[in-house]
Amino acid sequence: MYKSVPIPVHVEEKMKRSLRKMDSEPTVGIGLGSEHDKVTRTAILNAGGLEGFIKANDTVVIKPNLVKPSLPNEAVTTDYRVVQEVVNMVKECGAGKIIIAEASPFGDEFEPAKFNKISGAKLFNMDECKEDECYRLKPEGSLTNEDLLIPKIYMDADIVISVAKLKTHTEAGVTLSLKNSIGVPPTGFYGTGTKLNLHLWGLEKAIVDINKIRKPDFAVIDGIIGGEGDGPLWVRPVQSNIVFAGVDPVAVDTAALDFMGFSLEEVPHVKLASKEGLGIADLTKIKINGADLTVKKMKFQRY
Repeated sequence: MYKSVPIPVHVEEKMKRSLRKMDSEPTVGIGLGSEHDKVTRTAILNAGGLEGFIKANDTVVIKPNLVKPSLPNEAVTTDYRVVQEVVNMVKECGAGKIIIAEASPFGDEFEPAKFNKISGAKLFNMDECKEDECYRLKPEGSLTNEDLLIPKIYMDADIVISVAKLKTHTEAGVTLSLKNSIGVPPTGFYGTGTKLNLHLWGLEKAIVDINKIRKPDFAVIDGIIGGEGDGPLWVRPVQSNIVFAGVDPVAVDTAALDFMGFSLEEVPHVKLASKEGLGIADLTKIKINGADLTVKKMKFQRY
């Protein structure tokens, strides 16, 4: 049995913030091209930039997708050059501390993905967090009815930015901003390998519950080289030359999955997240700024 510990006020406030109603007509910024820094910056600026919510001396956690040891051009992990530009833009806002945090199920993957080349941020492996370094949390309206151990470093941050990868997933359909949250809880508490227990609870429910606890304040999707086929671990690289960005992760994912040739019905966790009030999944209500995605679409191959 675990000892019940009161939830700190600032953590409760972060959880309430995740459930606040989003803009009914969110903007998703698009950047096109193959230059990682330029395309990332363009997408973020087209989404309205970061200055509106990052304050001087804020602690900012950036959460990439580093699901297994891989090189950037293999399209399995977030490209470090995209993350570097996000770090640069966060620094320009005057942030006090920038932390790149991940809890990969296959160990420390910062070096294989070349994240050691990133300057201006500290790397932190959340998979090494012990129980007393996590908060035990259950969101309001929990779908799994399970407590979740979420690292304190993630919950204590003033701002969380998700920098996900544009790729397919054999179970979830796609793995974008919302699914990136599965990389937050330490693996050891949820089975080995791919955090089996989170999948057994119902993957879409676990994804939504984690986002109800702490939804990213801003979402970026690296699709300069996307991944299709047997994802998330064995994708085939696709030169898709696109980055998505925005404050509503549901809207960002909706735009991205449509670009990939998926319907909302094929990606139940995005549809469920919208139903649970985490954001907008109706393309007719989402403003796409930076490209006409009605003419620029791809057809990513499924598994």
